[in-house]
Amino acid sequence: MEDHRDTTQKDQPSGRAARYAYMRSDGTLDIVVGSLLAGLGGYAFQFLGGRSLGVDGFAPIGILLTAHFLAFVIVLLPIEQLVIRRLTLGARGWVVPVRAVALATAAAFAAAFVVGVAGDDYFVFFESRTVFVLFVLATVVVHFFFAVGRGHLAGYRRFRSYGYASAGASMFRLAIALAVAIVAPSVIGFAWAHVLGPLVIVLWRPWKRSRREAGVAGDHAAGGGAAEPDESGLLAGLVLAAAASQALLLAGPLVASRLGATNAEFSVVFATLLIARAPLTLGYNLIARVLPSFTGMAASDERHELRSWARGIAVASVALSVVGALAGAVLGPILVGFAFGSGFAPTPFVAAVAGAGVVLASGALFVGQILVAKGQSLRLGVAWIAALVAGGVMVALPFDDPVAHVVIAFAAAEVVALIALVGAALLKDADEAEVSHGYHVIKRSLDIGGAMTALVLLSPLILVAAVAVKFDSPGPAFFRQRRVGRNGDLFWMVKLRTMTFDQDEAVFRRHIDQLRKAGAPDSEYTIRIDDDPRITDIGGKLRKWSIDEIPNLWNVLTGSMSLVGPRPLVQDEAELIGFDHPRFEAKPGVTGLAQVHGRDSIGLAERTEWDERYVATRTTKLDMKILFATVGAVFMTPGDEG
Repeated sequence: MEDHRDTTQKDQPSGRAARYAYMRSDGTLDIVVGSLLAGLGGYAFQFLGGRSLGVDGFAPIGILLTAHFLAFVIVLLPIEQLVIRRLTLGARGWVVPVRAVALATAAAFAAAFVVGVAGDDYFVFFESRTVFVLFVLATVVVHFFFAVGRGHLAGYRRFRSYGYASAGASMFRLAIALAVAIVAPSVIGFAWAHVLGPLVIVLWRPWKRSRREAGVAGDHAAGGGAAEPDESGLLAGLVLAAAASQALLLAGPLVASRLGATNAEFSVVFATLLIARAPLTLGYNLIARVLPSFTGMAASDERHELRSWARGIAVASVALSVVGALAGAVLGPILVGFAFGSGFAPTPFVAAVAGAGVVLASGALFVGQILVAKGQSLRLGVAWIAALVAGGVMVALPFDDPVAHVVIAFAAAEVVALIALVGAALLKDADEAEVSHGYHVIKRSLDIGGAMTALVLLSPLILVAAVAVKFDSPGPAFFRQRRVGRNGDLFWMVKLRTMTFDQDEAVFRRHIDQLRKAGAPDSEYTIRIDDDPRITDIGGKLRKWSIDEIPNLWNVLTGSMSLVGPRPLVQDEAELIGFDHPRFEAKPGVTGLAQVHGRDSIGLAERTEWDERYVATRTTKLDMKILFATVGAVFMTPGDEG
């Protein structure tokens, strides 16, 4: 909550080009931005197709995209995951097994067969049925090489290149489609755009890695070719999991058609699920970021941490599914109607169910990566079989409305999937003697779930605040600073910048001297620097409402901080207290007992007493009380802008 110390700029990289280096160091920001651009480009491509070709003309493109999505998510994405896992564990040479190539080939012909037996109405826009089938074969083959290439980029931890390649493929496809729409709108033109887009990945030379990348990729390796012994049946489990998880989502339009949907209803289902699966589309790319980390945890035998991630993702998924349902009901019909036309808009109920279902599907997708990282294909497969059965039961039930029928079946399947996957991730492993429980496990689980939920919900606020900081004063929107964590270990804490970038260190040095002199419990000198000349106009507003602290949630996810705990100190302040003080026995927190008893208006001695009391009496119940009290402390008694 409180923090007046945007200090120690000497720890920051020097020079304008280096100012953002710490944010680009692991490529996380690049892969997120690249994934967002890829998603936006994909939606723009389909919106452009819907507007240019109309409801009837867009139907064959919808069939082509559905066949591609099914092949990519059910077969090609698991192959990409397998490549990532093998490279993370230190595999060398050609890491794509023969069975993966055979599976991709079979998927291409299966997709072509499904499209080939579709209704004759879809072929009138092509020269013949054969031409349409060849387009399907071509798109699966090209995307196979695209998936394998991205797998190499992520496996080598080239996350920046992964994000750029994903965005580049989407934008190249959109550029071709835009040219087609301007010159002569046609179904064949849009089909060519979809096939050719992924070829741009060759620009990033995914099969080539530098010495630095080779070293990072082998950090968790158990030796050359270490992945092979752990992946018996893993590819089959991945494919089964992907098929079950995405069958009703990606095959929803086809299922609706078999249930008696008209062409217009088919288009409504396609457009609704297309808009709704935006979080899942982003999630597919973010797998490449989390899977290497989960694989590293599994290789390092960090089972308790993986269990905490499973619980935390489940908590975040349930909370965000409620938000997804509300957003779907209110915004779903508007967004679909705006993007495709009023004829495509679903009812609020259908949009709400679809929104909630896709959020749950996203959570299940990430929990499943824990099982992938551990090579537990049997658990993964059983969990998704349970989900598939649940979806099949829902499809078999009688419904008058095929559109509502499809989305309800999808949402029900994803509920079962999330429950089954979390249960599978929490099961005791065969070679494990004991499963840890208790306060620390619950706390870490709530940290992950709470931080994920808050970051998703507050991301628009973070974006607006970051833009405001950039326009208000020169320098980066975010900055990081060395803070003292548990057991005196140093870590980088991330915040929004609230001070001038090239600030005067003398102000902070005088403050430390005052704190040193004001060590008595009855001292009136506070931990806040009054009338601090370094604080910018926007920075003062951010501090008043503690918005500058929101990026601390990233530190919570990475494990250097907790939602609740003593606020992390800079090293100068920690030395005043002494590193043997009990407050350093706990992880530092985004908020804490001291923050809800005065924020930054109390002295160092009083804050230290509150921190010591928290460490001595901490429980889950106390943590929850502090979190709820924090809301009141921020909104009822906002901090001083100075």
